Amino acid sequence: MRLRQRFLTGLITLLPLLVTLYFLGWVYTYSGGYIQAFLRLLDLEVPRPYQPLLPFVGLFLAAVLIYLVGTLAENYLGRRLLQSLERSLLLLPLVRDIYKAVQQIAHTLFGQQEVKFSRAAVIEYPRRGLYTLCFVVQPVNRRLPPLPEGYTAVLVPTSPVPASGMVILVPSEEVIPLEISVEEALKYVVSAGFLLPEKPQGPLTSLPRSPEEAR
Repeated sequence: MRLRQRFLTGLITLLPLLVTLYFLGWVYTYSGGYIQAFLRLLDLEVPRPYQPLLPFVGLFLAAVLIYLVGTLAENYLGRRLLQSLERSLLLLPLVRDIYKAVQQIAHTLFGQQEVKFSRAAVIEYPRRGLYTLCFVVQPVNRRLPPLPEGYTAVLVPTSPVPASGMVILVPSEEVIPLEISVEEALKYVVSAGFLLPEKPQGPLTSLPRSPEEAR
């Protein structure tokens, strides 16, 4: 059991590095040929002494392409274009499942969260004596009548896609804040519990106060 656990931990730790190296290696290996083929369409030819530099040009162009796509996604017309392309991909059964899973994981690890979680915490769920990691969203106060004040909205994530979790309303005194950052907690969830934080980030603090209490 310990051997299997260590093997899986090593696999999950190395997987992002291996995927990144594979992508860079693929771009380095094939980009030179693609560039030469494109230049031949324009009746251009790269001098032989400069041909070994084409893979590095391919890496540079790949970085530029990623940057341009990011810039495009930040404006209205670009978002509409990418959304149209996304809708087309989601029509394909197998491609849809792979695309959605990779997209959610990428947004979790690298994206800007639309909801800014206050901090990571644990609650006793689904029963007493069992603890589940969660993310504090915000105090509910009296905004969900007839629910009384003193409750906090938390997101209970699922592995490996945290965004597919559910929101639970928990009494604020039952939410136990953790001494780790939200980013470390997300890595813990995405890795299915294998990537534990190395050490606490700071002293334990209470839950964030609502705007009314802050006054």
